[in-house]
Amino acid sequence: MSHPRSPPCPRLRRTSRATKRSRAIAFESDERCVVAEFESEQTRSLKTSVLAGQRLAAWPKHRRRPITILKAARAMAKMVRCALLAFAANTVARAEVGYTAPTPSGEVLFLDSFQEAWDSRWTHSTNEVYSGKFAAEGYTVDGIPGDVGLTMPKKAHRYGISRRLDTPVVAGTTPLVVQYEVSLKGGLECGGAYMKLLDVGSDFDGAILEEPTPYSIMFGPDKCANAGKIHFIFNFKNPITGEVVQHHLKKGPPMPPTAESVPQTHLYRFALLASNKLELSIDDAKPSSYSLLEDFEPPVNPLKQIDDPTDTKPAEWVDDEMIADPAAFKPEEWDENAPYEIADPAVTKPEDWHDDAPAMVAAPSATKPNDWDDEEDGEWEAPLVANPLCSNPGCGLWNAPKIPNPDYRGKWNAPMVENPAYKGDFKPQQIDNPAFFEDLNPGASLGQIGAVGFELWTMDEGTLFDNILIAQSLEVAMDFSDKTWKVRHEVELAAAKEKAGKSDAAPAGDSIVNKFVFYARKAADLVVEKPVPSGVSLFVLVFSLLLLCCMPTTRKSAPPAAAEAAAAVSSKAAAATETEPQSEGKAGEESLEKSTPSARTRASKRTPKAAD
Repeated sequence: MSHPRSPPCPRLRRTSRATKRSRAIAFESDERCVVAEFESEQTRSLKTSVLAGQRLAAWPKHRRRPITILKAARAMAKMVRCALLAFAANTVARAEVGYTAPTPSGEVLFLDSFQEAWDSRWTHSTNEVYSGKFAAEGYTVDGIPGDVGLTMPKKAHRYGISRRLDTPVVAGTTPLVVQYEVSLKGGLECGGAYMKLLDVGSDFDGAILEEPTPYSIMFGPDKCANAGKIHFIFNFKNPITGEVVQHHLKKGPPMPPTAESVPQTHLYRFALLASNKLELSIDDAKPSSYSLLEDFEPPVNPLKQIDDPTDTKPAEWVDDEMIADPAAFKPEEWDENAPYEIADPAVTKPEDWHDDAPAMVAAPSATKPNDWDDEEDGEWEAPLVANPLCSNPGCGLWNAPKIPNPDYRGKWNAPMVENPAYKGDFKPQQIDNPAFFEDLNPGASLGQIGAVGFELWTMDEGTLFDNILIAQSLEVAMDFSDKTWKVRHEVELAAAKEKAGKSDAAPAGDSIVNKFVFYARKAADLVVEKPVPSGVSLFVLVFSLLLLCCMPTTRKSAPPAAAEAAAAVSSKAAAATETEPQSEGKAGEESLEKSTPSARTRASKRTPKAAD
């Protein structure tokens, strides 16, 4: 059975402008042509580079520079064209892939997967401190083709964005399940990737979002340098004073790796359950369980008794438990001025010690250079060398070695005894706490959730958020993550294992070695992800190197006729010098000064230290 053949791809070279324009339209509409042209350009560029090298080796040296620059420029131009074609092929392929987020298996209170028209649902803060703007971008690994997420594209920026819930949710409603996904495409060295559940009403305007905007719960990873943690913070209002206090989880679960060769998407989930129970889970692992009453600092319920702020320590209060013994006296033989070390009395000066011998003497083997001129160069002095008399046994002032002083005792201090007037540490009197309250179920008294927001500062680029879900069923949340995060996670794990197998890489982690490997691979991946700027940069670099290595020297060799004339003149000058040495003395000195370095210059190069 014969299969119909695809029509040939239009050629884009050696045609008129009108013809090229019509063929370019057909070329761009056919993804097959983009890929085929990319592959053919790769082959042609390789052949061109090989042939250029072979031809260059056969050319004379003085003609290599123009052919090298010309061939290199053509080859680099083809490489840039290949990069442009690869970028076009990738863009066409991505444009043809569509993605629709799965439907949850049950009722949810909030869901956003950042697909179509996400920017109509989310509002950027107009506060001038938020210079960064979120964008919808794809993942490093296409685990789910066409899927995108909310991304912080630039580093060293502050970002602020939020979206209102259709109906505000009471945070104390149990069970309350919140989950979202984070992909650190650029790693995480210093920045936040946490989410805020804002305590605002249905009329909240996201344009006024700022750091003081109240929130009920803040949850997610945060890191700077080696200090990183998973935050879980809830705000609780004191019913007596009306003060809102932040309560931080003392010790949360460990953070997943933040510098991975293949960035993995991580799933963060918390479930607020009945009886003040909190469960945190990362990457669908076994959840860690906490108590809102016991595992947070400061505690929700304040102390019933507090120190009386008006009760101060009396002036006569003695809180020194030990004092110096007043009955003790320093012994008469105690010498506080005795030195710690003394000269060893058992050691005497050697008989052949040279007290008056200098440490340095003139080198006996040094002689004055023949061309040294005392009038111009000054008096010549031989270089100095170590005096051999000082090596055996020694010379100069003799000192006996030091030994510990057996009579040394140091400063005398009286022994310490118990203080008879000691009353103990002063403690203020206890009074009833005017702000005391007791709430045994603080989870039910949390503020409402009227919006979801990201208010972040980051020094990394590419942090991506996706699939934010708020529900009242743990089963609904887990089923949705099975359709999104789990599918992508399996593909990313396979990609990481494949890359580790090819490069024999170390396991993922935050060690120094793994960070070095991560950023080295990140630089290599940048060339693949952004071929156009990488190709242009590579072209400029290689072209500059070729100019430097192939640039001819500025010194030109004299022609044969000029060389012969110079040799004849030098031979005649030598003959004249031999026949008339006295009459030509001054002329010889002048010619010597012009043709050779002066005696002063040679003498400066032969200083006493240099001669040594």
